Amino acid sequence: MGRKRQRDPPPAFATSKGWHEHFTPLFDDQLNSPAYIALTAVAKEAYTILRQEYKGSYTGNNVICPYKTFMEKGMTRNSISKAIRLLEALGFITYESGGLEHQPSIYHFSEKWKEVKTKEEAEVTKKDLLNKIKIEKEHREELALLYDT
Repeated sequence: MGRKRQRDPPPAFATSKGWHEHFTPLFDDQLNSPAYIALTAVAKEAYTILRQEYKGSYTGNNVICPYKTFMEKGMTRNSISKAIRLLEALGFITYESGGLEHQPSIYHFSEKWKEVKTKEEAEVTKKDLLNKIKIEKEHREELALLYDT
């Protein structure tokens, strides 16, 4: 009978003592969906941060993630709200906006992204949202000019 072959130990990064301490799942059906493909790089980064901040039933299946967390992970303050709105428009999340007393927004993961069947549908949704954001920005600028004079 042959001797049992000795296995190599796992690499350092695969153990809890290495840099792999937390696993954030992103599934193939989601990554290959037309809705995910239509997301901007910044929106994908925001989604990954939200998934990373998710703590399961410990937080009541809510994700509590203040803007400070996004900024600590490399996002700029101006890009966060646009990314969050795009994630909501394409059905990845829903959220409750934080209050005036420095309360963070509360995010919930959604499965509505599965309803987006084609790339064209996702692109139209994305384009509509970006146009809406542009119009809102122009409106704010007009109001700022009115009140500055």
